[in-house]
Amino acid sequence: MDTGACYANDARTIVPHAAPLSMTDASPVPKYTRVAMLLHWTTVALVATLFALGWFMVELPKGPARGYYFALHKSLGLCAFLLLCLRVAWRVGHRPPPLPDSVPRWQAHLARGVHGAFYVLLALQPASGYLSSSFSGYATSWFGLPLPSWGWRDAPLNELFTELHVLCSITLLVLIGIHITGFLSHVLTGDRALSRRMWPW
Repeated sequence: MDTGACYANDARTIVPHAAPLSMTDASPVPKYTRVAMLLHWTTVALVATLFALGWFMVELPKGPARGYYFALHKSLGLCAFLLLCLRVAWRVGHRPPPLPDSVPRWQAHLARGVHGAFYVLLALQPASGYLSSSFSGYATSWFGLPLPSWGWRDAPLNELFTELHVLCSITLLVLIGIHITGFLSHVLTGDRALSRRMWPW
């Protein structure tokens, strides 16, 4: 006899046991669009590169190598700003998928707050860097293309915007830590469908 079957109403018709449906199987968590995923992960890669480059270049002695990496950092920072503009433009016409009702309200508010703060910091970070460069007395370029300078050689203002740039970096790292913690909490609690909203598979 097939032990994986049962009889219904004393009939000889065999009804196979069905696997129980989980909440995730019954109600799939909607994902972000492929374009949103591409913009997200490109931003992740770019921000990680900028952090690594920033920590590396500040330890270099003054010279051509230091100047090269500073110029590269500035160019990639402007790329991050342009990428942010693309993300905002896409976000305006494509609302993010709603969170399922199973997510506690405080977590939903925290997630929205962290995402909003990301957008603000990803705008302030390159802006403060650009202004710091403008008051440094050195020309600013984007991969060799000269850009307008919004300031003049002014050491106090250069220091002010440099400190703001560093503060934004620290705050951004804290937000990244909160974001990763939230992701890991979904994975560890078994809510893998929610944690895959930004994955293409």
